[in-house]
Amino acid sequence: MNYSAALKALEARRETRVELGLARVRRVLKILGNPQEAYSSIHVAGTNGKGSVCAMLESVLRHAGYETGLYLSPHLWSVRERIQVRGRMISPKDFGLALAAVFLAEKKARTRMTYFELLTCAAFWHFRRSGVRAAVLETGLGGRLDATNVVRSPAVCVISSVDFDHMEFLGSTLGQIAREKAGIIKRGRPVICPRLRPEAMAVVRRRARERRAPLRVVSRPWRSVRAFWRDNIQRLQDGSGGRFSVGILGAKQGLNAAVARAALEAVQGELPVPERAWREGLRRTRWPLRFEVRRAGRRTIVLDGAHNPEAARGLASTWRASPWASGPSRWIMGVMRDKDARAVVEELAPLLRDVVACPPPSPRALPAAELARMTLEAAPDARVRTALGASAAVRAWLREKGAPKTAVVCGSFYLAARAARALGGHRSGRPR
Repeated sequence: MNYSAALKALEARRETRVELGLARVRRVLKILGNPQEAYSSIHVAGTNGKGSVCAMLESVLRHAGYETGLYLSPHLWSVRERIQVRGRMISPKDFGLALAAVFLAEKKARTRMTYFELLTCAAFWHFRRSGVRAAVLETGLGGRLDATNVVRSPAVCVISSVDFDHMEFLGSTLGQIAREKAGIIKRGRPVICPRLRPEAMAVVRRRARERRAPLRVVSRPWRSVRAFWRDNIQRLQDGSGGRFSVGILGAKQGLNAAVARAALEAVQGELPVPERAWREGLRRTRWPLRFEVRRAGRRTIVLDGAHNPEAARGLASTWRASPWASGPSRWIMGVMRDKDARAVVEELAPLLRDVVACPPPSPRALPAAELARMTLEAAPDARVRTALGASAAVRAWLREKGAPKTAVVCGSFYLAARAARALGGHRSGRPR
């Protein structure tokens, strides 16, 4: 199966609804020889921050000399971004081979998997075939019933955060959402998480006790001591005074780095990492659309995928610390209709004076007119307009002579990715 045929067959499974569960994946992986058990895995769940934590972990492990695998979702520009080996996304040829193997196993298993399940099995198969030693796995949705949760004994489990998102699948309370995230905790395997809100923390502690899994709670985030805003780099200081550079901006990256460090310390017996690899790997970590700063001539644009209340709070905090906070700015915003758009807007409302509402490029997009109405309710003094999409909004901002010299695109990773494309390619930690 070549790349185009594999992509066509995969796209035919694009979900119209989410089907959580592990039975289908387990049957197919058994036929494939359970490739997910052929290497050490670090399993990461969380409402926000899990992508950044995964990027840090993979980069550090790779700079320690390990053959690394990275599985993540969603993709921004190409589906091949989801499956990476040694910091490079899967080739078109290998993508075709992996999907062909999975489709054949699916046929033998007499089942029908979802889009995400097909990709998960393909990643596991490709990692084994590529000789991966350490795989970093990001959950797609929740954890307990996520397809990645077929890994029986990961080296360490990480929960990066617990907040409100995907409530229609995970529950309407923090306790219910935490239960789904904590479903990745395995018997006897170490667990790392930051200090969560009490309701969520109680659930994670209880699950860890039930599984006799040693739990380490990271109570103090690393402190940001300096940000090189235009270079997308910040310097962090850990609790003992050590300083590290990381190639991602954002108020939450000090916590993400502390969580990643704790996870690697927990697996030193299985995946030892020297200090030099930690420093170099962290310094070279790149992760797009997390307060990513771009220059467009004399103008500056910030791209951020903040798509739920917690992420919007983080964006607002980072913005207030940035050198552009005191000047005028245009906010180009779009949110999916299955997100808590009102809460996202309310978190950002104090910053909004000039807003363009537009739909992300997805059938799940919230109509621009509806987002504009919510924005005016939350920020009645703002000037709010609509646009057909992020590309049109960005191009109009670049052409408009009297427009603010700074813009922010936020509310959806798909929206921010489309804006990045309109600017001409992408500066990305996800290799081409």
